[in-house]
Amino acid sequence: MFKPSMVTVILIVLISVNAAAKSTDDNKIVFLGDSLMSHADWAELFSNGNIKNRGIGGSTAQDIYNRLGDVINDAPKKVFIMAGTNDILRGKSLEQFILTYNKILKILIKKLPKAEIYVMSILPLNFEGDKPYNNIVILANVKIKQAVDTYNKQDKIKFLDIHESFTGPGTMKLNPLYTYDGIHLTPQGYLNWKQQIMPYVY
Repeated sequence: MFKPSMVTVILIVLISVNAAAKSTDDNKIVFLGDSLMSHADWAELFSNGNIKNRGIGGSTAQDIYNRLGDVINDAPKKVFIMAGTNDILRGKSLEQFILTYNKILKILIKKLPKAEIYVMSILPLNFEGDKPYNNIVILANVKIKQAVDTYNKQDKIKFLDIHESFTGPGTMKLNPLYTYDGIHLTPQGYLNWKQQIMPYVY
């Protein structure tokens, strides 16, 4: 009767471990954005260790564009992206913002041809400012959807309009239950976010 040597056993174990690691890598999901993204532990929220958070506080669309190499190197199965809040708050022109967003989508589609890309609408805001921020948010979301529609090929890229689910009753503003400073989200806000995108994560 054949008895495997210790070396054979070790090789079998190593092959199994490598196969499991490859399987995990093949299912990697990247969340890309600014502080709204970075403040959540998405892996814990979805009980999914394959989720990698690539949100960085203060990021504009240009900042996200500049670090797309890291996302491409991750070779994710799915990418969830939200960008624009900081562009709007800093008074960036909508035209330049959309041009940059288009470049982001073009690169993701080209470099990650097998990935599913989910582009999420910008969330509403709730604070007093010197500009009609929420009107700009709504207009930006229209433009983002138009960009997604342009690149929507073989159903690999989708626009997820979650904006309205974050507004307060009868208003365009961010629901006070979902924010502690008018911009960033409370745990309830992140639970709502989870509910909105859950069908696309699993």
